[in-house]
Amino acid sequence: MKGKGTAYAAGTVVNAIASMKGCAYALDLKVRVTADPKAEPGIEVVSDVEDDGLIAECVREAEKLVDRDRKPEGWRIEVDSDIPVAVGLASSSAVSNAVVEACLDAMGEEADPLDVVKAGVEASIRAGVTVTGAYDDACASFLGGLVLTLNDEMTLLDVRKLPYPYAVVLLPGGRVETSSVDKERLSLLAPAVDAAFRAAMAGDYRTAMLINTTAYAPVLGHDLDPVLDALEVGASAAGLSGTGPAIVALCETRSEARSVRDSWSEHGDVILTRTVGPERVP
Repeated sequence: MKGKGTAYAAGTVVNAIASMKGCAYALDLKVRVTADPKAEPGIEVVSDVEDDGLIAECVREAEKLVDRDRKPEGWRIEVDSDIPVAVGLASSSAVSNAVVEACLDAMGEEADPLDVVKAGVEASIRAGVTVTGAYDDACASFLGGLVLTLNDEMTLLDVRKLPYPYAVVLLPGGRVETSSVDKERLSLLAPAVDAAFRAAMAGDYRTAMLINTTAYAPVLGHDLDPVLDALEVGASAAGLSGTGPAIVALCETRSEARSVRDSWSEHGDVILTRTVGPERVP
């Protein structure tokens, strides 16, 4: 039978590249995957958002989670995504999660949510689309809510409900392939990023996002003005998402979100959306 899988985009509170400590949250931009087993060998991919290599690795990881006699000869994988690619919104993590879930569903299996996440992370590492494995992004994308993680240990420390229901996403133009960033250079930011992580652990997400953004943005060549503009008009928190160039502002009310949207109208394309609360219990 055909299997279905879904996952969300993720925004950043603390980027894990420098210190392997991450904090991310789910955004209501979805990827939907249909996995159709075939009698013929091979993996047919229908996708405009990710290359066939990542999706093939996800299929292999999903197959590892089931008994050998349950595996089909081949697959047709169809990906439909609302998530902009290579802008820092965890599009690859979302696709990985959804492909693994869809394949398991097609094989009549339901895995522990963290096993799905870890399978997607392993696939992303082998496909070369991530520097750290993006365990924080992957957890937020699949579990929902806000997550705090130790990426190098694939350890989930906590899942929380984010206190800001509204989110505004700025896409100022351009793309950043996460796999192309200089991890060794960014590791020099670890003391600042550790401070951001401590703030996130304490629930001070505004401070965490500010520290994270002021550390990463200049090194990655991104402008801080939109962050200040968002805070100036009432956003509760704002900051660079992933390695950018996307910036996300978090708001308590719809009117605040609209004010941020208006303030960003000349900076690039703007998406008004919502954050997502925890949906899957690990």
